[in-house]
Amino acid sequence: MSRAPRTPAWTVIGAGSILPRAGYGCAGYALGAAEDGPATLFDCGPGTVRALGALGIELTRVTRVVLSHFHPDHCLDLFALAFARTNPNLAGVPAIELVGPRGLGRWLEDGARALGGWTRFRDATVREVEPEPHVQWLELAGLRLSWVHNRHTDTSLSWRAELPDGASVTYTGDTCEDPAVAELARETDLFVAECSFPDEAAVPNHLTPSSAARLARDARARRLVLTHFYPETDPEEARRVAARTFAGPIELARDGARFAVERASREDE
Repeated sequence: MSRAPRTPAWTVIGAGSILPRAGYGCAGYALGAAEDGPATLFDCGPGTVRALGALGIELTRVTRVVLSHFHPDHCLDLFALAFARTNPNLAGVPAIELVGPRGLGRWLEDGARALGGWTRFRDATVREVEPEPHVQWLELAGLRLSWVHNRHTDTSLSWRAELPDGASVTYTGDTCEDPAVAELARETDLFVAECSFPDEAAVPNHLTPSSAARLARDARARRLVLTHFYPETDPEEARRVAARTFAGPIELARDGARFAVERASREDE
């Protein structure tokens, strides 16, 4: 008897920052259409590879990594992932696709030279995209990816992933309150927005509860997930503040949390 297809899920690997905080590791997320199917990682901060085991995500399932930018809390475990994939006891490891901003290939090579050849990916396809100010897209196996430059850094990107059934998730990465991000997230089913600092302690080129909520409202997102909390940010208070601006459901990320990626029905619109 065949099993019914499972609802695609966005799994939180790390919902925090580079600063230590229980339950909130460095940025990392996994998008998968089935619990035993291929998984795409969005960002791969320190601790991502270690956390996969507790989440039941085998290395052989990770067939793609999509990077938002090159700050260490979002990308450093790519080298750990490359090293893990060389283990002789890891049977059947598939080819991997690495997608990220302009300069990804050089960054990977520079890192491998510094850390040693074991951290160089083998059998990998590297796709670099330009940090354009208007939404761009590309078709990949089982996934349509769109992106836009969000001005957090010179090359930083926000990403939107659309599954074959039309369900979508938009991930801001680190960003300022940029209208281009709201356009990328237009009517997305799941809007995963960083919420680094409280409104009263706002930092340039990051979001607060209010600015994340404004982006979600302007995008007409179906659901908002707040994530990337620094230690001074109380998630529950962040939700209360965001709810003053965004009227839809607001959920809070924490390491290990899973959020269904479901296409909105007409009754929901």
